[in-house]
Amino acid sequence: MADGALSGITVVELGQGVSAPFCAKLFADYGADVIKVELPEGDLARRWGPFPNDQPHPDKSGLFFFLNTNKRGVVLDVATGDGRDRLLQLLARADVFIENHRPQQMRDWGLDYASIARVNPNLVMISITPFGRSGPYADWNGYDLNAFHLSAAGSRYCGRPGEPPLEHGTFSAEFFGAYVATTWGLAAVHGRAQTGGQHLDVSCAEAIAALFVGAQSIGGYAQDGKFERRTGVGMPLGAPATILPCRDGYVWMIALEPGQWNGLCAAMGNPEWAALDMFQDMFVRAQNADMIYPLIEEWTREHSKQEIMDLCQANGCPTTALFTIGEVAEHPHLRERQYFVEVAHPVLGSVRTMGAPIRLPASPGGPRVPAPLLGQHNAEVFAALGTPALTLTLSPGEREPKVAPPAKLAGPLAGVRVANFGWGWLGPVVGQTLNFLGAEVYKIESRARIDINRTLPPFGGGVRDPDRSLQNHAGWAGNGSVTIDLKKPAGQELARQLVTHCDVAIENFGPGVMNKLHLGYDFLRAARPDVVMVSMPAAGLFGPLKDIRTYGMSLSSITGLDSLTGYLGGPPIPVENAFADPLGGIIGALAVVLGLSYRDRTGMGQHVDFSQQEGILQLVAPAFMDYVMNGRVAGPIGNRHPLAVAAPHGVFRCAGNDRWISIAVLTDDEWRGLVRAMGNPAWAGAFADAGSRVAKLEALHEQLSAWTRQFDDYELARRLQEHGVAAAPILNVADLLNDPHYRARRTFIAVQHPLGFSETIYGAYVKTSGFTPDIRPGPMIGQDNEHVFKSLMQIGDERYQRLVEERVVF
Repeated sequence: MADGALSGITVVELGQGVSAPFCAKLFADYGADVIKVELPEGDLARRWGPFPNDQPHPDKSGLFFFLNTNKRGVVLDVATGDGRDRLLQLLARADVFIENHRPQQMRDWGLDYASIARVNPNLVMISITPFGRSGPYADWNGYDLNAFHLSAAGSRYCGRPGEPPLEHGTFSAEFFGAYVATTWGLAAVHGRAQTGGQHLDVSCAEAIAALFVGAQSIGGYAQDGKFERRTGVGMPLGAPATILPCRDGYVWMIALEPGQWNGLCAAMGNPEWAALDMFQDMFVRAQNADMIYPLIEEWTREHSKQEIMDLCQANGCPTTALFTIGEVAEHPHLRERQYFVEVAHPVLGSVRTMGAPIRLPASPGGPRVPAPLLGQHNAEVFAALGTPALTLTLSPGEREPKVAPPAKLAGPLAGVRVANFGWGWLGPVVGQTLNFLGAEVYKIESRARIDINRTLPPFGGGVRDPDRSLQNHAGWAGNGSVTIDLKKPAGQELARQLVTHCDVAIENFGPGVMNKLHLGYDFLRAARPDVVMVSMPAAGLFGPLKDIRTYGMSLSSITGLDSLTGYLGGPPIPVENAFADPLGGIIGALAVVLGLSYRDRTGMGQHVDFSQQEGILQLVAPAFMDYVMNGRVAGPIGNRHPLAVAAPHGVFRCAGNDRWISIAVLTDDEWRGLVRAMGNPAWAGAFADAGSRVAKLEALHEQLSAWTRQFDDYELARRLQEHGVAAAPILNVADLLNDPHYRARRTFIAVQHPLGFSETIYGAYVKTSGFTPDIRPGPMIGQDNEHVFKSLMQIGDERYQRLVEERVVF
C-alpha cells in the first residue's frame, strides 16, 4: 500500500495461534510488507476454525483468515539447517521479527536474539509469550487461558463468589499482549536511530496483571493489606454499575455521578423510591445494591435495550445496550463508518471481515489481500533471496548497527513531546505508555474540575487528597502536570501555545468538545502544522453512535465482548472493572506511534480517529467470523476454548479457600501428559482421542475437578508442567505481589512519593534490551507549571503571575 503509515517496513513473522499473527497483522494492515513463516504443519489457527458449515479445511479457517490478511506466506522447517538459514536470510533484510514460541524452543532452533542480532543488529525482535522470557515460568507450557488467569483478572473482576473465575469468551490475553507488543515494537522501529535494534519481551499475563489489575488494586493492597474478590454483581465501588435484563436482552446500567443518577431517574419517570436519601450517593447506593438493583430492573424489564439506551443517553446517563455478536455485525453505525470489509479469497470466496482498528485519514489501513494459502508465496519470496550463503557474506556495514551506544537508556520516543488532554483511565494509559517509551508527556488538567482519577480511593497514607490517590499515581506514572482552565478563552490560547511546542496532542472527550474549546484539529494545526492529534471517543468521530456516552465498563457492551462473558448457557456476567480502558489506552498509544511513523516519512501530521469500539471489536474476531460464515450468534462460554477445539479447557477447584487452577489441553501429547500426572486413572480411557474429549467435555471436567481439588494450586501447576501440560495457578491480588514469577520480573515496584509515603505501582511490563523506562509516581496537580510555562514556553514572570491570579493557570 503506497501511502500506508508503515510503508517501507519489512516484517517477518514466525508465529501461530493469535498473539504473534495479530501483532504482525497490525503491521501489515498499515502498510508493512509482512512475510509469514509457517512450519510444515501450518499455523494452529488453520485447524481451529470456524469453518463454513463446520467442515474443516486448512485454507478455510475464519480465525486464520482474520489474523493473516495482507501477508505473504511461506513454509520453512526451521528445525533443519536449510530452513534456519532461509529464515536468517529473511531476517537479514527485515526491520522486525515477531514470534510467539517458547523460549527453549527458539534456543533449540538456534533463533535466540543473540544469534539473530549477529545477522542483523538493527532488527527489532518481538517475542510474545504467555509468561515472558524470564522468570520461573518462562518455559512453562501455556495458552491464552493460563495467561489470563495468572494475571488475577478473573479472580478479581469476573465471576460469582464460590464459582470459577471467568475469562472473556475469546483470546483476550493474547489480543491484549499483541496490542502491547505492536505499540512497543513500532516505537522501537521509530527510535532505531537512537537505540539500534533490540529485543522486546512481552508477557501476555504480565501486561494484564499490570495494566488492568495492578493499576487499581495493587497499591491499596500493598498499603493496607486488603484486597477484594469478584462479586458477580458489578462494580463494588459505586452503583448502579452492572448488567441488567430487559425486554429483549440486556443493558449495561451505569449511573455513578450525580448528574448521571438524576438522568437515570428522569429516564425512569422519577419514581418515588429514587428520591430516598440512601440512593443519593454512589458509594451508599453500592452498599445497598441488593435493594436498588431489583427496583431498577422492574423498569428495565418493561423496555427494549434500544429504548433504555436512548432514554438514558438523552438524559445524560451513560447506560448502553449490550450488543450480541449479530447486532454488532449488522449495526448501522459500523456500516456507515465502513468498518467491515469484503476480501476475496481463492478458496473461501468473498468474505466479510473487520477493518483496521485505527482510522488514519492521511494513511488509511485495513485488509486488502486475503490470508495466504499454506506456502503460497514460497517461489516468489525465496527467488528474491538467492542462495542461502548470502547471509554469510553481508558487508561489514550491513552487519553493524547504525547506533550501538554502550548503555542504551533513552527510550525510542525520546525527543517527542505530548500534550495530554485525556482524562479518566484511558487518557492516563496513553500518556504513561508514551512516557515509558521515552516521550515527554504533560497532563493538562485544572483544579476547576478535578480529574475523577484523583478522587478515587485508596489514598497514600490514608489521607484523602487529590495528590495522594494511588490509582492516579499508577495510571499517570511518569507524566508531568500543568494546570490550565480550558473553559476560559485565555486558557484555550495558552493551551494552543503549548501545542506549538509539542509533537502530539491526545484527547478522549466526546466529538465536538475540543472544537468548542477552540482546541480542535484545525485550531491545533494552525499552531503546529505537523502536529499528530489523536482523538479517542467511544465510537469514533462520526456515525450514528458518535455522541454515545460510556464508561470503560459499559463500552465493552457495544463491542459484543460482554455478550460472550459468563458461564455456559447463562446470562452475561459483568466484568467489575473497565477492561476497555487500559486496552484502549494501549491502542491509543499505538495510534500516536502510527501517526509519528507517517510523519517521519512524509513530514505531515494528521488527525487520527481512534474509535474505542472498533479497537476492542477486534477481540471478538472468533465469534464474529463464525457469525459471518455460519450465521451463529455466540453467547457466554465460561472458560471453554473460544472455538471448542480443546478439552479439558477450563478452571478447576484446588484445596483451600477460592483456590483454582487453569488447565488447557490442545494436543494428544498434552493429554497423555495429564493422564500420567494423574496416575493413569481408569476413567481416562474413555477420552483417549480429541474428538471424544470435546464431545464429552462436561463429563471430563467433572472427573478432572474431583482430582484437582485434592491439591495445592501451585504444587499442582508445577506437577502438571513437569508432564508438559499447560497449567497455572489462578492468582488473586495478594498473590501478584508474592508470586515468584512476578517478583523475578519486577512487575510491581515501590516508589517514593514527594509527599513522603511509599507506594507500589506497576513497572515496565515489557522487558527491553535497548532502553530502561524511567518509572516515577504520577504527578501532583500542576507540579510542572513553572517549568513548562516559564522555561519551555518562555512566558515572563509578570504574565505568568497574571495568569495565576486570573485562575487561567489553576
